[in-house]
Amino acid sequence: MKKAVAAALLIIPSVGFVIGCSRPPEQQFLTQFFRASRSRDNTTVGRMSAVVIDPRTQGTVEDFTIENIGAETRTPLTFKPLFEAERKAMDAEKAFLTTKIEYQNANIKAIEEVLKLEAQAGAKFTAAQEKVKAEWDKWREGIAQHARNTSSATAAIRRNTGVAEASLSQPGQAGLDPKTFEGETITKDVTVKANFKSPEGQASEKTLLITIERVSGGGREGRPIITRISGISPAS
Repeated sequence: MKKAVAAALLIIPSVGFVIGCSRPPEQQFLTQFFRASRSRDNTTVGRMSAVVIDPRTQGTVEDFTIENIGAETRTPLTFKPLFEAERKAMDAEKAFLTTKIEYQNANIKAIEEVLKLEAQAGAKFTAAQEKVKAEWDKWREGIAQHARNTSSATAAIRRNTGVAEASLSQPGQAGLDPKTFEGETITKDVTVKANFKSPEGQASEKTLLITIERVSGGGREGRPIITRISGISPAS
């Protein structure tokens, strides 16, 4: 009987240790993020999150408990359509510039006259010059529009590949090649009850919904990146 009791006493602390250490990985991850945010450790925050909690304008999370961890959702991820859109925009811009140069070369003297008059305050245009000016204005607007289209397509690539690059960037590994990447985005929402302190030092309790994403593909598993935090006023 004594031996059985002794054995039970040896087992109980071990079980207690397992229970005490069974915190989800999100607990440690968010603890590190909130700590880095409080201390304005922008390097650490930048590695962990695409959004920030600025202690100077938003406040700080002093402590928190996880209320719920949602199920993971997996979404196929490829950037090929974005690069195709950029290529089409660049091709259209190049073709437009070719026709614009053809028009310009064929009407160079009239265009130069219009440009000189535009630089003069109160200059008068003849009917023929008004016609050339209207046509040249269309070409100029076309150039600007095509440039905007190409710039927008390139910006879409940067915007949409940012999380994947952050998630898959690991020391000693090759960088992400978004043109050929095929994989998936793994997303989960974590609800936390946070003890919050405003920049003025006022304490309150807030419920935050935090979206965490990671990217997998090409034989690589990315690290988690926070992509959204709701429940806190945006940084000003």
